[in-house]
Amino acid sequence: MHEDEEFLELVAYVRASNRRKDIIKFLSYDLKTPTEIGDALDIRTNHISNILADLRKKNLVVCATPNVRKGRLYKLTDNGNKVLKYL
Repeated sequence: MHEDEEFLELVAYVRASNRRKDIIKFLSYDLKTPTEIGDALDIRTNHISNILADLRKKNLVVCATPNVRKGRLYKLTDNGNKVLKYL
């Protein structure tokens, strides 16, 4: 698959879900914990964790503090920032 086509599929993947879009947009401001994201977007933390796991698999977000058990911080990857421009 062509690189541009793969990128456009990532954009389409994020746009297909309002929650994914909201999380990507919210992470554009700073490092955030799942609890902060959930509180701000009115989404349960366990659901936020599932969405973040999916976004990690797509290389759109990364855990900036992987060795921390509680209060992990997430941020956008370079791909995540590129996708953000299309939202």
